[in-house]
Amino acid sequence: MEKGRLLSAEDFERCFLAPMQNVTANADPSVDIWPYVDGLDLDALSLPGINDVHYVYRDALDRFDQVLIGTGRFNTLLAVVVDRKQRSIAGHHLLDLNDKFGVQGGQLRTLR
Repeated sequence: MEKGRLLSAEDFERCFLAPMQNVTANADPSVDIWPYVDGLDLDALSLPGINDVHYVYRDALDRFDQVLIGTGRFNTLLAVVVDRKQRSIAGHHLLDLNDKFGVQGGQLRTLR
């Protein structure tokens, strides 16, 4: 089983270049992510569970895919980053949409 590599926010940001393209409908799975995901310690990530793939986004240079998987935590996605050239998994990152986009309790907070 894979241990997994938790990507910092900075490392995660380096794995894409805008504009990101939604390729969910026609993504070509160059890597089977599920053995990697199954090997993750969900308790260490504070995740109650893993759901299905919600979206797949590809960076503008066609280098990386971000496979966004639902979790049992509100507005939090597990992003598995696939290196398309190496045909390998670069790591994973927890994408907390509440924190990233200023949402608290289901409502946008005012940022000043």
